[in-house]
Amino acid sequence: MELCCTYIETNKFMEVISFYEKILQIKPNIYTENRWVEFECGNKLAIYNRKFDEEKINSRNNVNYNDAYIKDFNKEQNIKMNNIITLNFYTEDLNTEYSRIKALNIGEISDIMYVNITEPYYYFTIKDPEGNLLEICGESYIKEI
Repeated sequence: MELCCTYIETNKFMEVISFYEKILQIKPNIYTENRWVEFECGNKLAIYNRKFDEEKINSRNNVNYNDAYIKDFNKEQNIKMNNIITLNFYTEDLNTEYSRIKALNIGEISDIMYVNITEPYYYFTIKDPEGNLLEICGESYIKEI
């Protein structure tokens, strides 16, 4: 078995796509307009528009889904689906990436943090519009930013 992709379920489809276009500096591949896009960024990061399926299911034209999917889709969710994992990205020049993302002004960005358990590890974090945590780590850290 291998990991096919990681995807973010969202009701803020265009906002989340715009965020990742700016962070990754690439355009996604569109697989199903207004429902599913994928960014090729070392592995696939996909964005899934939950509202697309909701509208199709509510139209009662359910030829696209079986009963099990509809039941699962409609079950009440007591916990937020996201924020269980952290998306970890690597860059060769952490200072440059930190400055670039900070200048985008697309979300609250942390200071650069340092951990040294088995080796030096520098990183910063930012959240996407759905609250998912991105951790950007890398080399070439210089304290004077």
